[in-house]
Amino acid sequence: MTMVEKQVITGPDLNSSRSTLDEKQYRQIILGQNGLRVILISDTHAMNYNHLDHYEYYDDDEEEEEEEEEKDSGKDGNHNHEGDNDEDEDEDDEDEDEEEEEEEDDGIRKAAAAMVVGAGSFHDPPFAQGMAHFLEHMLFMGTTKYPGENEYSAFISKNGGCDNAYTELEHTVYHMEVCQEKLFEALDMFSQFFISPLMLKDAVDRELNAIESEFQLSKNSDECRLQQLLCHDCGLQQHMRNVQHDETQNGCSRKRKQQHPFSNFSWGNVQSLKHIPEKNGIDMMKELNKFYNQYYYAQNMSLVVMGAYTLDELEKHVVQSFSHVPALPRVVQQQKGDNSLAIRRENAGTWNVVVHTPIQDFGMPFDKEVLGRVCRIAPVKDRHTLAVTWQLPPQWKHWKSKPCDYIAHLLGHEAAGSLLSALKKKSWVNECYAGVGTGGYENASSHALFSLTLTLSIEGVSHWVEILRHVYYYIGMVRHYCKSVDDNGGRGLPMWIYEELRAIQQVSYEFADETTPLDFVENMADRLTPYNCLPPERLLDGDDLLFEFDNKTIEELLDEYFSPFNARVDIMSSTYGRASDFDDHVTNLEHKADSTTMNSTCGDAKKFSLEMAGEPLIEPIFGTRYWSHKIPQEVLMEWEKARQPKLAPEETGITLPPMNPFIPKKFDLKKLPEDDGHHPLLFCSLKICVSIGKTKSWFPCTCNRYDGTLNRMLLGMEDGEEVWHRLDSSIAEFQNMRVMPDFEGTFDKKSIKFRVISVPKNGEGAVMKYGDESDWHVEDGIHFPHIPPPLPESRLPSVVMNTNLLKLWHLQDRKFKRPIGEFRIRIACVNTNKTPLHKACAELMAILLHDATTETCYLASVCELGNEVETNDVGFSVRVHGFDDKVLDLTAVILNVLISFRKEGTDLPSTIQKHRFESCLEILRRRYGNAGMKASSLCSDIRLRCLIPTIWSSTSKATAIENITPELFMKTMSDVMSKVSMECLYMGNFDKHDAQAAKEILLNAAASLKAMQKKQFPKQEVIVTPACSYSIVTPTIDPQEPNTAVEVYFQCGKDDLMDRITVDLLVQIMYEPLYDQVRTKEQFGYQVSCSSRWTHGVIGLCFKIVTNCKSAEAASIRIDQFLVDIRADLVQMPHKSLTEHIVALANNKLQKFNSLEEEADSFWSEIVESRYDFEVHRKEAEGLRNITKDHLLQSFDQWLSPNNAKRRKLEIRTIGTSEGMASQGRPILGPQESIGETIDEKIFNFHKLAGDKTFGKIF
Repeated sequence: MTMVEKQVITGPDLNSSRSTLDEKQYRQIILGQNGLRVILISDTHAMNYNHLDHYEYYDDDEEEEEEEEEKDSGKDGNHNHEGDNDEDEDEDDEDEDEEEEEEEDDGIRKAAAAMVVGAGSFHDPPFAQGMAHFLEHMLFMGTTKYPGENEYSAFISKNGGCDNAYTELEHTVYHMEVCQEKLFEALDMFSQFFISPLMLKDAVDRELNAIESEFQLSKNSDECRLQQLLCHDCGLQQHMRNVQHDETQNGCSRKRKQQHPFSNFSWGNVQSLKHIPEKNGIDMMKELNKFYNQYYYAQNMSLVVMGAYTLDELEKHVVQSFSHVPALPRVVQQQKGDNSLAIRRENAGTWNVVVHTPIQDFGMPFDKEVLGRVCRIAPVKDRHTLAVTWQLPPQWKHWKSKPCDYIAHLLGHEAAGSLLSALKKKSWVNECYAGVGTGGYENASSHALFSLTLTLSIEGVSHWVEILRHVYYYIGMVRHYCKSVDDNGGRGLPMWIYEELRAIQQVSYEFADETTPLDFVENMADRLTPYNCLPPERLLDGDDLLFEFDNKTIEELLDEYFSPFNARVDIMSSTYGRASDFDDHVTNLEHKADSTTMNSTCGDAKKFSLEMAGEPLIEPIFGTRYWSHKIPQEVLMEWEKARQPKLAPEETGITLPPMNPFIPKKFDLKKLPEDDGHHPLLFCSLKICVSIGKTKSWFPCTCNRYDGTLNRMLLGMEDGEEVWHRLDSSIAEFQNMRVMPDFEGTFDKKSIKFRVISVPKNGEGAVMKYGDESDWHVEDGIHFPHIPPPLPESRLPSVVMNTNLLKLWHLQDRKFKRPIGEFRIRIACVNTNKTPLHKACAELMAILLHDATTETCYLASVCELGNEVETNDVGFSVRVHGFDDKVLDLTAVILNVLISFRKEGTDLPSTIQKHRFESCLEILRRRYGNAGMKASSLCSDIRLRCLIPTIWSSTSKATAIENITPELFMKTMSDVMSKVSMECLYMGNFDKHDAQAAKEILLNAAASLKAMQKKQFPKQEVIVTPACSYSIVTPTIDPQEPNTAVEVYFQCGKDDLMDRITVDLLVQIMYEPLYDQVRTKEQFGYQVSCSSRWTHGVIGLCFKIVTNCKSAEAASIRIDQFLVDIRADLVQMPHKSLTEHIVALANNKLQKFNSLEEEADSFWSEIVESRYDFEVHRKEAEGLRNITKDHLLQSFDQWLSPNNAKRRKLEIRTIGTSEGMASQGRPILGPQESIGETIDEKIFNFHKLAGDKTFGKIF
């Protein structure tokens, strides 16, 4: 037994529960020294050999998430493609501005790690709410061993990785990813977070501002406001109980009941973490350390590590780095009765540990005062939603049967007979969502909250009582089936529903895409929380599969908890006014519980009117205005009667869902062409021994293609020549062999001997690694990754048909070996951007199509067959993706409805009902009205509209459809689609015969359409920014937006490979110091970033600051000063440091795709931009070898330097209404001036200054 084995306790084997296609190796251990639980994952996708001598050597000289609609991935070295992705924001998307980090091509498959700590916002002390979140920030600010405040993040960034953390209600997760060679060094730095963080006072004071900025970013989110209102009412009911307790005790010293942690203010801000503690004489430094010492110990943590190393190697380094984390709290645990929330464990440090978290003891958060109540809420946006929330016991123990998922499947169904279908027919409801959320508020150790959220029409707002009657009719129907007996004597819901769900989950799990290492370790960490009831052996599949049907639990939940007396109703509607209609509110946590009632003084729950309602109540933290009333007993009893176990009244149309025709039946992989098939040697690097005269010489080559008809291999030589050689062993013989480095064989009747030098990673193309590194110089351990040879044409999309009407690309998958496919379709329409009316009608058509196909598409989505139909800058895009045997069926349905809008006459298509036209039009108008509500998204929208003159504003589109009729709509759509051109990508488990079938589907759907000539293609041109600095300053649209956003865009020029990689390298170098200096040290705001931009073939670079404490002018000046400073740093940058950045960026460029979706994204972006460079990232990595410091500085001076008066700089400032410096310079508009029209005018003036000059067609 080795020393390492003595230091750990090995746990249950996870490998038996892997999916069929998961080749990773797993090991669970507990560190013997401190009881830390660890999941080790050997990433065989990234691992054949990870040792440094298998890399070529170089011989040349967040997570920070922006709030914007485009995807900014400034650290990944990839260009952000921009276009008319419709600046309009979805009315129901509260996170529309939250950037979703791109996962495409982010480095040669990296290593990753995540640590979950069993403490979150529920553990905040009452005198310092937000403590857990604050501590999460502080651990990044240096440790005793690595004291530099930015040392850890700078190391991760320099080595092509990223790091971040998030605080949940009962746990906190820290995570990072980094290149494979630096994993163990990064792990040691990471471990110090949990051993000896510095938490210096000056860093504490500064990071408080970041917490405040983060809170301000959430303050105008309707979703966050509703959540805080629930928390407020939970705290208010306890306050009322305490008041009543004090009145009845008459001075008795009996202890009050402890406040439920659900009522905590989890975000935290300066007031909760500084002002209130200071006022009460609390030493926050002491409390911060106390919180850390109490909850951050090994037995309250779990670690997940994934890397391209053996399990033994991973285990060795984890033991070395993490054994010093203290096993137990560094402070004496509080005694029982002292309100301690410390988790108690029996058999700690073993695999038989029993965990009890005191949070469980609080029980469900709401009592009768909060339930049986309706709250009417004035939102920030123009919106109408109804949410009914039932509180349930915690559901973690039901991981096998997942009863709430079953109920959500029925209540949230969208097919014929569903609740949604019935309510849409009445024009009351447009969308619905049901279930227990994944966040800590909804799914805690103390409770679960099951919510049914309905998006209403304006008409639906006044029919909320009838809507909820239908909801309870549906619940009553399900209860009826729970209690019914079938012909065979079986009791309960129809088994076929369960069997459908079980089968779908099983195949989805078996064929799930490989995720990025970072996503994977985060997901695993979330499953290791102390309150999660998954047994150790079921960590991989326990959350994903159904193991048993439990009719009894479903019946008990519906009978006991899905009752109107156990529900709370929240109606958020702009018919009650909007937040901006009321005086601005100043957050005051000290007034959280001043009120002793939660009832509005005036008005009525059922017959509500603003005239009779009186002044609204105010939630004291977010300032939400609302009216709260108990629902009349007669209404509750009416609903209670409706939920009795019986079938729903026939006139409602409510039934159980139909059987699903989209359940996949075929999972076989299509056979590859005989002359271009699979072989174990394919893409391997070989050396072949060839006789030249009397001398035998070894030559390197790669196996590029296998012809099964003649059993021969096409070898690619170093000089680019390709030669066929016959194999002497049959394919059947090879199937029984394991091809590894040093494997030997022969070609051409044993006349040529070969030896395998390197084997490709799973999903990787040809590998040029020949074991001879003599051409490369080893310098200070800096290793440039090998550049793979170009892929043969057969491995890239090929054209099946190319006419003016249809261009179809096809590629049969060889990498991912899953029965799935991607069908991407772009329908370019000749007049899509002709006028604001044309564009608005196109967007209305997309909504109508979605509405008309909901019942069919929902059934498909349940079976992992998804679809999206959206407008784009030339027309429409359609995407259908999922199990391949049904892709064409769903595509045909969608295309037939889409094409039906191009018809003779002005009648709506037969699939569109008149009342749904009005409902969808209402949705579109609301979307336009909500566009640009946040400073950040408005800023990005203005920049894009300055650059792309064919983007129409939401204001102009809203005006265009003000009086639209179905007849005008159809007439306009006929003009929009008068001539079209389709370009498509059909890839995945599809062979050539399937591609022909796809072609026929497309041609049949488009039979009535006229083809568009290439010269008629809608323009995608970009304005040439004037050679000067130009600034646009506007007020935010939302008069209560506290944030100010500044974007500074530098235009670099038309697409060019060297310019592209130069911009990416500048971003790679600048991102971390910009974030560290401007965001962390100088506290300009929570969001500070820079990123590359690629707009229809034009390269740019963009800086962004979102702040609630600095002026826009200060932010602009600071960006220019940063450019001055960073140039000086570039001049002084050591050769080694520059090389490290180049290598990190090259690794990012050479990322292998994790899934078919990622590869399709990459190919599709090339197709829609008409660049068709399917190996662009390989070429960019190759180009990085030629980058020099002189070239970098020359480019910097040309594009970015403040000393260059002719740099092409466009600056956008959207200024909010904060009381501090952030509102300085906010333009004041006259009473007759519209912000939208003012912005349109400013953009028009910019185009005029630029002379409307564009780059023209680039590709």
